Amino acid sequence: MSWTQSGDHWRRPIDCHEIMFQSIAAAGQPLGREHWLMAGTLKLTFPSSMPDVEGKLRTAWSALRVRHPDIALELHPNEKQYLPISSAESLASWASSTFHVETIVASADELFSKHLRVASASATCHWVPASNELILVSSHWRWDGRGLLMMLHEFMNVLTATELHQTDSVGTEACRLVPSIDEVMGLTKPLPDSLVQQAKDMLAPMEQGPPSIGLPIVPGGILGSTCRMQAVIPGMITSALRAACRTRHIPLTAALHASIVQETMAYHALSGSTETEYKSWVAFDLRKYCPKPLDGIPHAPSLRLVALPLVVNATADWNLLVTSIQPTYQQSFSPLESDLMSVRVPYVERATAMLTTAPPTTEPNLSNLGIVDEYIQTQYGDFGVEKVWLAVQMLSPQLYVHTWGWKGELFSSICYNEAFYEASFVEQWWRKVEQNLVSNLDLARSF
Repeated sequence: MSWTQSGDHWRRPIDCHEIMFQSIAAAGQPLGREHWLMAGTLKLTFPSSMPDVEGKLRTAWSALRVRHPDIALELHPNEKQYLPISSAESLASWASSTFHVETIVASADELFSKHLRVASASATCHWVPASNELILVSSHWRWDGRGLLMMLHEFMNVLTATELHQTDSVGTEACRLVPSIDEVMGLTKPLPDSLVQQAKDMLAPMEQGPPSIGLPIVPGGILGSTCRMQAVIPGMITSALRAACRTRHIPLTAALHASIVQETMAYHALSGSTETEYKSWVAFDLRKYCPKPLDGIPHAPSLRLVALPLVVNATADWNLLVTSIQPTYQQSFSPLESDLMSVRVPYVERATAMLTTAPPTTEPNLSNLGIVDEYIQTQYGDFGVEKVWLAVQMLSPQLYVHTWGWKGELFSSICYNEAFYEASFVEQWWRKVEQNLVSNLDLARSF
């Protein structure tokens, strides 16, 4: 799956991950929407005397295109296509069509919730002067959450570089197009039948048996806007949570996931339904298994994400839930430790087919982005970063929870469609999740 030049364009076949996320996005097409459209936002500070901030941002966006040409490639049914920049004028034209100053909204949240519906063929950059917020927007097939954070970081690095030299590489930037992970890892088809069977076995718990427990939704709702709630656990409490998890030799993410399961089950039990299993997914960032330096910034605009099934008995006590969840989080995709990197291909292909026909469910999804201080600094030259958040457009009756650590605090961004949930319910549920976590780690008396 290498990039090849054909005429004016560069082309690469899309891989199994891109096919899956293209399929997920297309589910909203009849509604004029895009499921899991991604937005990443930085709230900036800068001296009030700084001249022409918008011009600086636009110039940085142009330079980012040269450094990371994947932001301008387009997805077609079976391949990615990239048209190299032909001149400084064509680069300026591209920037004019993809960099937007949003003067009709008061915040990035308002832009995301009320105005973003379908991603453009290219990634886009938006500046909200009313709130000093910068937003990068794209379809999810272009990059995952960590990749988007890396791109925000790269934008700020370019923005504050003393010299951009953006025209030096015009027309030659295609050499930086990101290859598929199969090429990076040196994987080739065909796979032995045993690995194909292993992929089937991995998905069997999701394909068989009763559906997952879930949260109650508003009946008869008409699909509306995606809303977002953000919560922050202060540094002192976050530090105590991490210390308590280290003492118990458990990951904080597994502990949080157990609390999510318990509080979801508490609401589910009130409905009188008989389901007792929580069925969801655990997301893995495959970058850390790629050889250096391809595990970092050079391949930031890429989809290096796979999710493994998580099926647990939601009626178990919290400690048993953590014990049941932890082994999934400890799975390794290192070729030296397991066959998962190879099994991943038939697994993702089968999962794509399964999700295409699966009925909608209401269990909350959790995706942890880890500690992001390495990618999101608080200061870039004269620009400060006050806030960072990620969001995905939701068309299904689920809550999507992103969590990350930054500046010693634990952040959560919860996205949902207003057709299925009221804001007060989401706030109440998440407050109970946080209280459950603190209580089960025996910290309730400390705060």
